[in-house]
Amino acid sequence: MKRLILFCIWILFILPMQIQARKYFCEIKGMEKGNGLLIVFDFGESPVYSTWKGLKSDQQLVDENGKEIKFNSMVDAANYMSEKEWNFLQAYTSMYAGNVIQHWIFYKEADSQEEAGKGIMTKENYKKLQK
Repeated sequence: MKRLILFCIWILFILPMQIQARKYFCEIKGMEKGNGLLIVFDFGESPVYSTWKGLKSDQQLVDENGKEIKFNSMVDAANYMSEKEWNFLQAYTSMYAGNVIQHWIFYKEADSQEEAGKGIMTKENYKKLQK
């Protein structure tokens, strides 16, 4: 009887750990450009820095037709991520090739990377789908 009770208690502790979602991360990077703010999204799948140009525009977000989604500010991009159920974690700045880069980190709990990124597409991913 004691073994049955211990087994049931063990199941109650172990089972929730097995079905717990995993955290996935995204870093929004913003850099002032002559024509405004370049904002790219780093999901860890592709490099976001180009050797000669700084941040790669292929990591900007597009809609289902491949049209670039314009953001007025980092806060505008953060509101977009919030609408997609991503959670803000941290912000900091750095320098790259003489430019100030703003970094805002978000996370989302999901069962897979595909589920976490549902409804979000970079220009690079859109181009791959069109091939």
